[in-house]
Amino acid sequence: MASTTCIPRITPCAAGAPAPRDDGPDGRWHVADGETVEDVTAFFLDQCRRSRRIVAAARLTDVASGGGRFPPPAVRPALSRILFHLLQECARHVGQLDVVRELIDGAVGE
Repeated sequence: MASTTCIPRITPCAAGAPAPRDDGPDGRWHVADGETVEDVTAFFLDQCRRSRRIVAAARLTDVASGGGRFPPPAVRPALSRILFHLLQECARHVGQLDVVRELIDGAVGE
């Protein structure tokens, strides 16, 4: 039987939660004038720590909170599905980087 426990949002959009970096003209990917590489890196690392705390406190069968990326009537995925999707995205981007590297130096991997 699936759990009915909801995991807190790993992304912003929870009721009352500010949406980090969503206030610029380009939305959440906007880097404001005056922000340094160190500022962006610190923000990224803070979000990584926050996500790890949320995942550590949840079960793989817990489902995402409604709203945000999962507005009704969307099916809210379990944490296991969210983490699997994250793994797929990382693998996809690593593969794309490997293609770029091959185009640069001509070396082909296994």
